[in-house]
Amino acid sequence: MNKSQVGFFYIFMLLISVLQAQSNYSFFVAGHSYGQPAINSKGLHPPLKNKFSYLQNRFEIEFGVLTGDIVEHASVASWDSVDADINALGLPVYFAPGNHDMTNRPLYESRYGASYYHFLHHNDLFIILDPNIDGWNISGAQFTYLDSLLNSTSLSVDNIFVFFHQVLWHEHYPSIIPNSMAGRADSINFWTEVEPLFSILPNQVFMFSGDFYAWTYATEVMYDRYDNISLIGSGMGGGAKDNFIVVNVGSNKQVCYDLICLESSNLDCLGPLSNHQVFTNSAEQKHELESVIIFPNPCSKALQLKLDQPIYKTKIRIFDSKGSCIKEIYYEQFFKDKISLDSIDNGIYYLQVVQHSSSKTIKFIKWPTP
Repeated sequence: MNKSQVGFFYIFMLLISVLQAQSNYSFFVAGHSYGQPAINSKGLHPPLKNKFSYLQNRFEIEFGVLTGDIVEHASVASWDSVDADINALGLPVYFAPGNHDMTNRPLYESRYGASYYHFLHHNDLFIILDPNIDGWNISGAQFTYLDSLLNSTSLSVDNIFVFFHQVLWHEHYPSIIPNSMAGRADSINFWTEVEPLFSILPNQVFMFSGDFYAWTYATEVMYDRYDNISLIGSGMGGGAKDNFIVVNVGSNKQVCYDLICLESSNLDCLGPLSNHQVFTNSAEQKHELESVIIFPNPCSKALQLKLDQPIYKTKIRIFDSKGSCIKEIYYEQFFKDKISLDSIDNGIYYLQVVQHSSSKTIKFIKWPTP
């Protein structure tokens, strides 16, 4: 190459790297992926494997995370079957180990390395934690690792995604029924030491637990959001409400979700994730925002939203009729505003107003101007 060709090549590669950094991407999160207990199926839960073609055909999905109880019995044969399934999927898959996976820790670590670790993807930070080490506590060397990691990276990354198996936030959500409380110490440090590491950050933080819905009596899916933290739990094995989640990260780093049914041809049979919001047991929480007014309805070009009282740190989401989040706006201070609908096709939509752990959802219609 001559000098001009070399210069063009480097400019071209720089442009590609910039476009990649700004591109949209998605990933999937699947909890309790060995599925139904006590049937000894090989590899991953068969209904999850039946959705491999769906995952492969959504080209924006770049990897997956399995949030624990990947195998029922930790043996060489079980892990070989899981690895074969993942090879068939053809996507990178990361493990956040569960209590079943760690019944043979030496075997797990000899195959997959450290049980807690992190990686960067499109300048988002992904953290895998292992609560199995110390009775659901993130303590000792693991806590030091987490604290140091956040101190050194939080100001240079965008979103932070955190994955673990056990429902570490259960203490503040007594209505949630996890699959199991196995191995839990009498007291754990999630709310006293771990959560405070994240709540002080400027980043949006998304935490995922996978110990859900192995049994029909267990909670199948949950969601909550407060301050800068979102808590999401999902799982499979219980049957009709088996599910996993696709997380969509926009070029503006806003995040929305697709809640995917496994046991139905209707992938949206459980509705949007926001329908499964669960509130803490704090007496200070309001379960629904009051006096939210939208007009006109139907509307054509813009939707006006009015709240009687000032609301701070308010998030507005718009969902389509299939439950997919298509627009998200964040306000530090909000009285009333117009929301442009120019980029949205005519149809039926749902507008959700979220402030702390309170939310209100209103149906509206976009209709062409007569």
